[in-house]
Amino acid sequence: MKIEEQSHHLIDDVGGLSNIQTLTHCVTRLRFVLKDKSKVKKAEIEQLDDVIDVQESAGQFQVIIGPKVDKYYQKIVSDNPSLESGNDKTDTNKEKRSVFTKIIETMSAILIPSLPPIIGGGMVKGFLYMFWQFGWLSMDSPTFIFINIISDCMFYFYPFLLAVSAARKFKTNDYMALALAGAMMYPNIIQGAAKGGSLHIWKFLSIPLIDYSSSVIPIILSVWLMGYIFNYFQDHIPDLLSTIFTPLLTLIIMVPIELIFVAPLGFYLGDYIAKGMQFLLNLSPILSGFVIGATRPFLVLTGTHHAMRAIVQQQISTYGKTTIGAMNYMSVFAQATAALGIFLITKNKKMKQLSFSSMISGYLGVTEPALYGVITKYKVAMLATMLGGGIAGAITSHFGSAEYGMVMSSILTIPATMGKGFIGIVIGIPVAILVTLAVIFAGKKYIIEQDEKEAKTNHEDNVSKNNIKLISGTLNLYSPAKGSIVPLSRVNDKTFASGLLGKGIAVKSTDGNIYSPINGTVVSVFPTNHAIGLRSDQGVEILIHIGINTVNLKGKYFNTSVSEGDRVSQGQKIMEFDQSNIQKEGYDDIVIMIITNSDQVSKIQIDDQVKKIKENNKLITVNI
Repeated sequence: MKIEEQSHHLIDDVGGLSNIQTLTHCVTRLRFVLKDKSKVKKAEIEQLDDVIDVQESAGQFQVIIGPKVDKYYQKIVSDNPSLESGNDKTDTNKEKRSVFTKIIETMSAILIPSLPPIIGGGMVKGFLYMFWQFGWLSMDSPTFIFINIISDCMFYFYPFLLAVSAARKFKTNDYMALALAGAMMYPNIIQGAAKGGSLHIWKFLSIPLIDYSSSVIPIILSVWLMGYIFNYFQDHIPDLLSTIFTPLLTLIIMVPIELIFVAPLGFYLGDYIAKGMQFLLNLSPILSGFVIGATRPFLVLTGTHHAMRAIVQQQISTYGKTTIGAMNYMSVFAQATAALGIFLITKNKKMKQLSFSSMISGYLGVTEPALYGVITKYKVAMLATMLGGGIAGAITSHFGSAEYGMVMSSILTIPATMGKGFIGIVIGIPVAILVTLAVIFAGKKYIIEQDEKEAKTNHEDNVSKNNIKLISGTLNLYSPAKGSIVPLSRVNDKTFASGLLGKGIAVKSTDGNIYSPINGTVVSVFPTNHAIGLRSDQGVEILIHIGINTVNLKGKYFNTSVSEGDRVSQGQKIMEFDQSNIQKEGYDDIVIMIITNSDQVSKIQIDDQVKKIKENNKLITVNI
């Protein structure tokens, strides 16, 4: 199934567009904030080809996809522009969340959009360090300076990147947020910071001269406060005057407050967080390295690893390097190696393919496919990952290893660790790989036993499915509506027309009434009432779908007379829809009937030559 089709199903399975409050994404997962989680069809989402796993964490419904996540996000927002950039809808979700959860959500929403240039710049910086370490470039050479501009520009102007995503998170003006970042990064401020001291502006008031480049907290706090001020003026000043006076008053009030109070407070808060973390790390470098390296998979599983990103960035801002980043590095290699170990041991063809591809993406820095697709399925693999990452993390911490730029830890970004303590990386990576493999091979017996047990269970489930659901014989499907026949291939929707969802037929209704084509049971009625799922007494499953993209009508103009679990008879009226209003809304109201378990029957014969039909006309013969 292609991305276009899977993304369409994904939106339907999270409860439809109306159930999505916000949508964002990170490197490997789509992050939904939903209004009603009970509408989610988790099992259906897990069956989509590219979905590795789903989970609920930090108030989000997260769909783990892997490297293709950006393509999914772009497709979804192109089809549903209201979701772009995490634009929030009216919040009807009254679920209470802890302060910690809200902080993680906020930090994730602000930091994640800024990652692409940060990752790219970090990798360039890594290679630059390598060129310098090997003596290929000197720091005062024009080439070094030029490459350093490429690698450093996004870090030096980091407040500008965060200003935009913070403004979108706090629902205020992007460009006013950029103006605040401009005030923080104004040349007089940066130049004054190099000399130290402060700028006295009036009596007892002075502006601390601080270099805010690469800082995180100052701009986030400033934009958060500006959101209240700007939005207040925008709501209370008449529209005719608001265009001039809202930005004027906001700047006059906000910039002094920002430079005198908020930004310095944020800077020192971030500085103390970094120093406090470093103090804890220094208490027992080996123990702290082991804990951080071993627990990294659990931070990823819970989605809290993005909260750590702010601390990592703050370490870089304070010290010019991050020791936590080096410890995380070891966990990345342990996770990728765990997938390699499973690939070498398992006899399950599907798992072999998954573990191999997960290993490749893992060594390239994207570990979620390995973590969700492989490691969480085998206890031995999880134990191996924890021990491999933990022991290697202890080694890097002992030697004072660090990342000297914000990079995505991978085999390609090893140059970013070239500096003081690099020997820890040189020793740590082989240790992470060897320990992880050793534990997995020591537990080989349990991995094979688990594979055999799952294979037996799957076989029994398939046998049960075939024996109970389908009864041999012939089944006739009658027309679900009065009107004229339309071959399925001519339906104006690729998913239906291609037969991906099953074989079937379409009818152009003349009266807006829907009739049951079989004797059987109602197995599902979609919340928007535009579709009904039926199962015949022989086990053949039928979907009757009214219109194209009519899910967007949110149930308007549809009226069903049956519920899930009801018995229905062939020819019984089960639904009616308002054709005139549906067409006025701009939607195709064609009636589509498909056999969703077409692959389980022997033969399907479709009669699409009849022009005018009634509800008692036989259209499809199914040989089971």
